[in-house]
Order: sequence, then C-alpha cells, then structure tokens
Amino acid sequence: MKTVNRILCATDFSVSSEKAVQYAEKLALDLDADLVLLHAFPTPVNWTPEGQLHPEDPQIQEQLNSVLATSPLGAKIVRVLQAGDPAPVICWVGQEHQCDLIVMGTHGRTGVSHLLFGSVAEYVLRNARCPVLCIRDRDPREEPLTRPWDMPVLAPRFM
Repeated sequence: MKTVNRILCATDFSVSSEKAVQYAEKLALDLDADLVLLHAFPTPVNWTPEGQLHPEDPQIQEQLNSVLATSPLGAKIVRVLQAGDPAPVICWVGQEHQCDLIVMGTHGRTGVSHLLFGSVAEYVLRNARCPVLCIRDRDPREEPLTRPWDMPVLAPRFM
C-alpha cells in the first residue's frame, strides 16, 4: 500500500514556487503519484460561481498550463485554478482532491515583513489535513551552517 498517491503543489509562479514544483514533480515520479498543480487567483469583482474557477485574465490559465508542460508525468498532472485567499484555498483543495502531501515554496520572510504580509506557508502548516513540505528558495551565497557546540559536562569537584 502506497502512503502518497496524490501530491498537491501550489504555485504563484515565483522562483520559490518554481523550485517547489520541480521538487513535487520529482517526488511524484519517484512515488508514482498523481500531481495536482494549484494556482489561487484574486476573487473577481463580479462574483459568480463560474468566476471562482476562471480568472478574468486568460493568461493565468496559459501560465498554469505551461508549468510542467513537458513533464514525463503527462496525464497524471491535474491543473486547478481557484479564486480566493491562497492559504485557505490550498488547504481546501488539498482536502477536496484527497491529497496525501502538499508541497509549496516559501519566501522565508521574517520580522516586520512576516507580520505585514503574513505567511501562507505558516497557515497551511497549521491547517492542512495532510503533511506539508515547504521548499525555501535559498541564496547560493548563503553562509553554511556552523556546528552547534554543546558545553562539556563538568566533572564533579570530588574527583
């Protein structure tokens, strides 16, 4: 029995989400899983049920269709457009499509920018009904981590 049959990958077409898409594609190939590509777009001004699935800008659909257009996964990729706030949309689509894993990029904002813009990744981590894998876009010039040093245990005084 496979533990991962369907992977949801959310994209906003940024560099960090592009890396997440590449990672999700590799995982789907390795696990022989289906891949659901999701893009959440702003809610249209004229709200209709039809408008929730079709953005006013047709280029968004074309842009989503171009993601992994030449993937060896082929027919195992489902592309979903959904209007709304990305964080709850990602969680809901993951549940509706019975996804076993959500893969998404994160910008890694901290401090004031995190407070002002919030974090889609943080919301999804807290509210998704399946495991979430966040892929962070790292600067190649970023310093490597240093080894954490533990303090040595002091010998008792009577020794």
